[in-house]
Amino acid sequence: MHRRFTILPSVVLGGALFAACGGGSESPAKPAPAAPAAPAAPVEAPAPALPAVPVTPPLTADERAAASGRIYFLAEREGGATIDVILPSGQGAKTMLQGTAGDGPPSVLPGPVAPGGELMAIITVDEHEGAHFERIEVRPLGAEGELGEPLWRSDAAPQVRSPAWSPDGRTLAFEAAFSSFRDIYAVDLADRSKPKLNRLTDHPAGNYEPAWSPDGRRIAFVSSRDGNAEIYVMHADGSEPQRVTHFQLDDWGPTWSKDGGLLAFVSNRESADRIFLCKPDGSELRRLTAEKAAPDAKFEPAEAEPTFTPDGQGLVFSTRTGPQQGALRRADLATGAITPLTAGTSSDREPTFSPDGKLLVFASDRDGDPELYLMRPDGTGVTRLTERKGVDWLPRWSPR
Repeated sequence: MHRRFTILPSVVLGGALFAACGGGSESPAKPAPAAPAAPAAPVEAPAPALPAVPVTPPLTADERAAASGRIYFLAEREGGATIDVILPSGQGAKTMLQGTAGDGPPSVLPGPVAPGGELMAIITVDEHEGAHFERIEVRPLGAEGELGEPLWRSDAAPQVRSPAWSPDGRTLAFEAAFSSFRDIYAVDLADRSKPKLNRLTDHPAGNYEPAWSPDGRRIAFVSSRDGNAEIYVMHADGSEPQRVTHFQLDDWGPTWSKDGGLLAFVSNRESADRIFLCKPDGSELRRLTAEKAAPDAKFEPAEAEPTFTPDGQGLVFSTRTGPQQGALRRADLATGAITPLTAGTSSDREPTFSPDGKLLVFASDRDGDPELYLMRPDGTGVTRLTERKGVDWLPRWSPR
């Protein structure tokens, strides 16, 4: 059974839920953040040398000003969690939705933005007298990035997570424990005045993490129906589910390549979390990275957050480089070559491409306070984006 938990497709950062929008406490829904797991017992072997990453000048002001869209993110401050927005230039930073104050998990988290940039999924969390309830809301995005009143709000349940937009932006799929341990649902928003909720799976073992194919005809998901977490693919209406992976340990976090010809996912089948690739029918299975962890390594590599590049030629991912550190890497799908994008001397996570593919935003604690940073897809031009005290993370790049 899946050992960890997600609310959106990847978690805990700074003591907060990370995936409640695409994690948090342990649950069979999705893996926890590659953000530092508990340190392994110390050994005598020295840590391997980290790959060199050249230091380059930051992005120019003109380059940032030319970047399209807005970046929404989760901001944790003393007054509680908020959903904030900022332009790639660093201008226009403002709070769009204020959560409730408290010491528990964030009460609001930003979910994915619809492909056209007109709608956004929001996860809300309510903890009261020991009870934990979650909801998903769909809110319109205004011309200045403002969040409107909800067009649709799900029922409350102990888990309502992993929202994912269809390519046409008309349907939002998600997992929820409305009347079962966990099943996948989809809300049809073609008629925004009358949203229609459809149940796509109905199995007592649990179904998680829906991911739409680029053509919108299929949904990859995780299910424990055959004894442990495996990857499945079904038609968009929930019919004809087909098992893709077959192994006695867990597979999770499916994501599609841009042409729909590959699925990337994370698996612990080698006693460490590694990224694998296969065709949607399960054929041509291979590990993304060639090297295995040394038997005397101080920590597992813990690869996570596979994100296909917009040109379809590569895949960016995070990997642990130390007990409390993580780096971003890029894999060339044709050659298998791995290019280090960040040095791995800090905790670098959550790589997210701009809509035009010219920039990446990611979260890092390299300056002591977890903030968002920009860089080019080749790792050059690293530039700090957010500047306020508190934890900034879970970026969502809107096209407008």
